[in-house]
Amino acid sequence: MKKSIILSLIAVACCAMSPQAAAQSTESEKFAIKASAEIGLGNSISTSSTIGSSSTKATSGDYGVDFGWTFWKKQNHSLEANIGVAYSPTSVKSDLGSLDYNYEAPASADVDGDPYRRFYEISRMHQKVTSGRITIPVYLAYAYRCNEWLGVHADLGVRLGFKTSAKLSEVSGEAYSYGVYPQYDNLLINESYLNDFGTTNLAYAKYGEPACNVFSTSVLVGVGAEFRIYKYLAADLSFRYNRGITNIFKGQYTGQNITHESAPVNYIVENGQQVKSMTDYLSSSKLNRFSLCIGLIYRF
Repeated sequence: MKKSIILSLIAVACCAMSPQAAAQSTESEKFAIKASAEIGLGNSISTSSTIGSSSTKATSGDYGVDFGWTFWKKQNHSLEANIGVAYSPTSVKSDLGSLDYNYEAPASADVDGDPYRRFYEISRMHQKVTSGRITIPVYLAYAYRCNEWLGVHADLGVRLGFKTSAKLSEVSGEAYSYGVYPQYDNLLINESYLNDFGTTNLAYAKYGEPACNVFSTSVLVGVGAEFRIYKYLAADLSFRYNRGITNIFKGQYTGQNITHESAPVNYIVENGQQVKSMTDYLSSSKLNRFSLCIGLIYRF
């Protein structure tokens, strides 16, 4: 008698945990609100620069809310359409070990109005660019519910981004400059009292604003697991990969010849030493982010 009761209880428990029972328990859940944080792991942007001696390392993430609609469900299988809105901060650190160049300086770069050739020797320049975007993920999720408490899913879609801010927030390093005046028998002047020649601490120079593309887009793929916490509330743990289709930064100076306008550091009398963002020299800057996504889901 006791043996038959125990076997009956085990059978009931197995039925309750079966995919069919789980599907029936979630049959009425058509919609979902998902709050999530997507944290980038490693270098988040793939870059290529026209200044070969420079290197970049980027971190980025997404923090937002997605809205889902389950439009197809059969037993323990389902398809869900999702759209969301998020804020995506990005930080790009650039390092330049050394760079020597020269250009024809205009009359506005000389206190006496004489044109000349200006020479620069840059060493140990470090920059940090911070930017923000509003992003809209649009993706399709296939889910398989293992039981009432656990489901796995795969995501595929696109992420659309719109620039909100961009700033060159940090600069350090040194620049040594001097001028050669051909009209005065190639007179060389490197005194600091004239045209800010000599050694300059770049942390005290004026910074230019990084050039960013207003719109960007990337492909989104991911896999993860959803854990039911209580009734309609669940936690989600996913791994996602975002691959950029368009560049994040706008390459302003992709040619090899350096002029007064395209020089990383230049000078005019009115504004003094000016430093451009190293992101302006990126010929390619596409999102290449592998990330961990942690979310909280309410289904109804």
